[in-house]
Amino acid sequence: MKVRRSKSSMFATVLVSSVVVVLATAPAASALTKERTPLQLTTEPIVYTTFCPFPVTYQDLSGSGTQTLTFDEEGNLVEIFIHAHLISQFSANGNTITFNNSGTLRVVPQPDGTDLVTLNGHSWNADEGLLTGERFMEIDTGRVVIQSRFNPETGFNDFLWIDRSGLTVDVCAALAA
Repeated sequence: MKVRRSKSSMFATVLVSSVVVVLATAPAASALTKERTPLQLTTEPIVYTTFCPFPVTYQDLSGSGTQTLTFDEEGNLVEIFIHAHLISQFSANGNTITFNNSGTLRVVPQPDGTDLVTLNGHSWNADEGLLTGERFMEIDTGRVVIQSRFNPETGFNDFLWIDRSGLTVDVCAALAA
């Protein structure tokens, strides 16, 4: 996934940055090597400008988690698994949403260069709509499955499709003035 200080979603931020960092630094490995590290929280506010018609500030208020990277015998990344227990916040236009941002995130790179992302629990995701034509930012409770492709020009993963089962909150609508 990503962990970029300039863009993306709950774990999307973590997802995209992690994928980029891992792909750039993947070590040689033996059969299914796993590397487990503490999840880095986004404690400094990040302002996202491309998901809603107005800037939205995101920040993790508290929590912890782990990230497990799995490599095959040739050192290729085959899975990113994140288990997080976070309290996070979005704010814009004088409005604030504080939410449980806890659950699991699994990213599996596909042979065609896309990523299959599965979120379970409480999470957030966002897309600039470059491929789908629909930009959004949302908080989900339940299962979300996304197929996306990393866009080096924006630093985000562009969604090809998304499937949700559960409750969804439209962050842009909730924070509109």
